[in-house]
Amino acid sequence: MKRNLKKLVCLVVFTFCALTNFSQTAKIDSLSALLPRAKGGELVNLYLELSKEYAFVDPSKIIYYANLALPITLENKNEEQECQCYLRLAAGHIFSGNFEEGRDFSQKGIDLALKIGDEEALVIGMNTMASYQMNLGNYSEALDLFLRSLLKAQDLGLDERVASIKLNIGTVLTTKGDRVTGLRYLLDALSYYEDHKDPKIEARIMNNIAVNYHYWKDYDRALEFYQKTLEIDKKLTDYIGQTIVMNNIGEIYKDKEEYDEAIPYYQEVIELADSIDMGDYYKAYGWIGLAEVYLRKEEYQQSNYYIGLALSIFEEIKMQEGIATANWLLAQISLNLNYLGQALRQINVCKEIASTCGIIDLEQEAYLIESKIRAKSGDYKGAYENLKHYTLITDTLYSQERTNSFSQARSEMDMTQKQNEIELLQKDNQIKDLRIRKQKSNTLILSVGVMSLFIVFLIMLSYIKSRKRANDLLTEKNRKIGLQHKELLKVNETKDKFMSIIGHDLRNPIGAFKDVIGQLSDFPEMFTDELRQQIINELRDEAESTYFLLDNLLSWAKSQKDAVSYKPERLDIPALVKNNIQLNFRASESKLIRVTSDLQGDLQVYADHNMVNLIFRNLISNAIKFTENGGLVQIIGKEQGDKILISIKDTGVGIEEADVPKIFNPNAHVSTYGTNHEKGSGLGLLLCKEFVETNGGTIRVESKKGQGTTFSFTLKKYSDTI
Repeated sequence: MKRNLKKLVCLVVFTFCALTNFSQTAKIDSLSALLPRAKGGELVNLYLELSKEYAFVDPSKIIYYANLALPITLENKNEEQECQCYLRLAAGHIFSGNFEEGRDFSQKGIDLALKIGDEEALVIGMNTMASYQMNLGNYSEALDLFLRSLLKAQDLGLDERVASIKLNIGTVLTTKGDRVTGLRYLLDALSYYEDHKDPKIEARIMNNIAVNYHYWKDYDRALEFYQKTLEIDKKLTDYIGQTIVMNNIGEIYKDKEEYDEAIPYYQEVIELADSIDMGDYYKAYGWIGLAEVYLRKEEYQQSNYYIGLALSIFEEIKMQEGIATANWLLAQISLNLNYLGQALRQINVCKEIASTCGIIDLEQEAYLIESKIRAKSGDYKGAYENLKHYTLITDTLYSQERTNSFSQARSEMDMTQKQNEIELLQKDNQIKDLRIRKQKSNTLILSVGVMSLFIVFLIMLSYIKSRKRANDLLTEKNRKIGLQHKELLKVNETKDKFMSIIGHDLRNPIGAFKDVIGQLSDFPEMFTDELRQQIINELRDEAESTYFLLDNLLSWAKSQKDAVSYKPERLDIPALVKNNIQLNFRASESKLIRVTSDLQGDLQVYADHNMVNLIFRNLISNAIKFTENGGLVQIIGKEQGDKILISIKDTGVGIEEADVPKIFNPNAHVSTYGTNHEKGSGLGLLLCKEFVETNGGTIRVESKKGQGTTFSFTLKKYSDTI
């Protein structure tokens, strides 16, 4: 679950950034050697320096040396050093998971900083208090404190503080789901630390950037950043950083459903936290990760054991997000074991905490689980109400992501247009410069006309050559301008088609969805339980169809601006076919359509996984869509030289002869309804053609009206020599 991942990242970043400048841990030995000869204020400074240096080595030593310094500062009545002691103790306790103690020392440090007018210490105290709020799940309070401390640090000209606070703000925004703004703050911070050669903080920023790639499901890029971060942390003996990255790598393998790969990373988190006495707080994240892995593997006893270990720690330190997560997992175990009353109590604890703390994605999951619990217990009205809340939150998150995607696409189109306009202006200036040069040449010729015939001949020869070069240059520039003009027209056509499909094919189903839900909400007494369930099923089918349409639409938009990455690999066709048949099972089952596969031999291809998956998904879905109830869809595969030939054949309604040439024509928008009035955008087959050709294959269609349709395409056969 990604909540665990994001929380662990934020804790470490906040705590480290609450401290002052970082230095190499090798400095610890030289500082320790000075202790026997130091006294008074000098001894306090050494203790505080050692407390700071242990930030990346042993959090308990932060507290240890700050406690040694505090009584000396109280005896000497040095309030500035006393304030630094409180802030070190606050950071150490929060860093160790003792949040309440950390909060108390933070407040003492802030109060003393205000009393003595130490503005920089006040900035540090506000950051430490924000770390406390963040670890309890109070994201809004934490963000407010960080923004206030950012303004103060900027006013004071504290560049390093500004960079560290931007790092913290970027992490909070990423945790809250505002990844675009959060990434901007993280990159600003990274720019500063790259200039100042601070590998520890660079590693943490790289880790947080990897979190964004993880959220966007670009697992390869995320793993690349995590592995780089882990190498840096190991070189710097940064044990805390190592636990973060290993936990995050475990999260990736868990999300990829490679559970046996994930388990060793969580176990390493626990073992490392144990080996250097980092405290049970860090072990709790390894336990909660193992708990979810075993839950997904349906090993409920093991899962319940690790949840118990983690929950006891989260309750002890009042870690609200951790408590909510543990109850979310416990509710799923109880549901699967049919302990419905217990499951309902657990999910309500999760839902209440998630709502209070503003953890919207966890609250969304809680509504879904409660809907399943109530449906299983026969409370269909309660199940419907919870499902409605889940749908509303899903729509909110979906609308935010869709708005970001559309805004990004439009920004890129506008950027391209502006860039072309700038280049056109530059070309116009170059033409003007050439004309001026030509005029100067003419003037020069006139001025030397009185010279000898030999000199005139040389000048004329030079002029002719210069003019030829200018004409050649003008011709080349005009050719490039013409090509850029055609490209700009293509971009505008893509944008117009993109907006047209959005307005026609997305607006209608979403409007119908809104009307039906409105009737269910305003006039519930008009609907029997049977009719209500039927409507819910139809709404679910409509939502899935609309999501499928939008997925094709965004894939097509990416392909038009060459943003689709091509990563060929060895693919097992039988596995892909089986997976896509399962994905379309509900659609085929509802129409009593048999979907069979006849794959001859061990069919292995060399192609991009995401592209081939989309090809199968669209062609199988189309075959089911245009086949009458009780029909047959066949998937046939065989070797054909150095290619693999795959055919998807149905007994459906077929295609009009006049429409067959339009199927793969991007300028002819062909979209028809299926046998049960299923809708489509006409983009799926265009994507299939483009992705087949990208992978070095060909695609064709054979169809007769009323006799069915066969789509056949080829892919490169895999061999060890590729």
